[in-house]
Amino acid sequence: MKHLKRFALVGGTAAAATLLTATNAFATWSSSIAGARPGFASREWGDQSYTQIHFNRCHTGDFPGTKSVDVQLVRVDTFPDTYYDTKRFTECFTLGDGDETSTGVWTGLPAGDYQFYIKMINNSDISSSWVSVEKVTVDTTQAD
Repeated sequence: MKHLKRFALVGGTAAAATLLTATNAFATWSSSIAGARPGFASREWGDQSYTQIHFNRCHTGDFPGTKSVDVQLVRVDTFPDTYYDTKRFTECFTLGDGDETSTGVWTGLPAGDYQFYIKMINNSDISSSWVSVEKVTVDTTQAD
C-alpha cells in the first residue's frame, strides 16, 4: 500500500507538471491581425504575472492624421471578466522611421487566462473603423 500511495503521488505530480508546461507553452505567441474592428478579441493565453503586447507595422483605412489603436487587457477566467488599463498604440503607425512597434506592458497580474480587446481605433469605437497589424506578439516572460 505504501508503494501505491507513492506511485499515485509521483503520477499526480507528473500530470500536474505536464499540465503546467502545456499551459505555459501557449503563453508567448505571435500572429497578425487583418481588418479588425473595435471589439475584436484576441486568442487567449495563460499568464502568471506579466504581459507585453507588441504591435508591429499597423495600418488603418481611416483618413490621414494621427493614428492610434487602444488595446485593453482582460482576464477571462473570472466572472465577470476583469478589465485592466487600456494602452494607446501609436508608434506602430509610423512606418519607415525604423521603430514601427508599439508595446503595452501590464505587471502584477494574478495567474489566469487573458486576452486583449481592440477597444478603439483612431479615438473611435464605431464599427466602420478597422486596423491591420503585420505582427502581433504576446510575451509573458519578464526576463527580456
